[in-house]
Amino acid sequence: MINYKKIQRGFTLLELMIALVLGLLIIAAALALFMNAQKSMNFQSGMSSLQQNANFGLAQMAHEIRHANLNTPSEQKINNKDIGSGVIFAASNLPTAVGSGADSKYFTRFGLDNDDTNLALGSSSDQLTIQFVPDIRGGEQYDCEGIKIITGRTYVYRYYLDKLPNEQQIPGALDRYGLYCDAGYYYTTTSTEVVGLGAQGQLVLQNVDAFKIRFLVKNPAKQLRYVTIQEYLDNLMPDDVTDKQDYHSIGAVEIGLLIASSESIGSDSRFNTQATYKIAGQDITLKPNTKNSQYLRQPITQVVSFRNTLGAF
Repeated sequence: MINYKKIQRGFTLLELMIALVLGLLIIAAALALFMNAQKSMNFQSGMSSLQQNANFGLAQMAHEIRHANLNTPSEQKINNKDIGSGVIFAASNLPTAVGSGADSKYFTRFGLDNDDTNLALGSSSDQLTIQFVPDIRGGEQYDCEGIKIITGRTYVYRYYLDKLPNEQQIPGALDRYGLYCDAGYYYTTTSTEVVGLGAQGQLVLQNVDAFKIRFLVKNPAKQLRYVTIQEYLDNLMPDDVTDKQDYHSIGAVEIGLLIASSESIGSDSRFNTQATYKIAGQDITLKPNTKNSQYLRQPITQVVSFRNTLGAF
């Protein structure tokens, strides 16, 4: 009688189960590495966009603001009383004919309407408006909107926060905002308005959630302190201050920006759960939104000295 022995080929059930488990563990480890790498890349990309804004956009803005008070008839003073003041607070800072036709909503203002921003109720951005007479030498020069500068004009720059155009919004993401510069001009002897002010400005910094400013002020006793726009106008230089000996002069401006990353870093709640930030010495709070934690945010502050006040500050 012939006996046939069965020869076993392949894996046993136990070996197959072990192989499957090992395979799943390897796949899970590889997937975890990939996801961590993706998060790291998104994080680095977000940090890169923040740094790019800070290094280039803010530097250009600071360069332009340093022109404030240049060649104006303010006797190198910046306040809310004198004609030609490098910072425009009121019609009194403009020639009479120009000031009477100017819209005050384009002047330096504290706490603009925040209905269409990412900021919560009680938090708002500011507006900074400066003026100067360019010193044109050498080649052609251009204003902050890229328009050629003409000799004899007094230029007015308005910095404000506004929503980016629809084509620059990302579907499903938070609304994106930016810091704009709106340029206008007037002729001291013939103009009755600031020409071009109030039109769509040029984008200076994108992905900006808040813009706040403070002024470095020197009181009649030569003491220095930082104050907000509201504190300066309401407490230090109200309408009943008329004696020049009581004026509080401005020598510098502290610019505060809350900049967000341009791309989402994912929904990892360990990052950016912060909702309140301090910029230029003032607290601002974001609107409640589940998408807030998906974006990196960085408060950035820079003090810009008004060089054209050195003789009077």
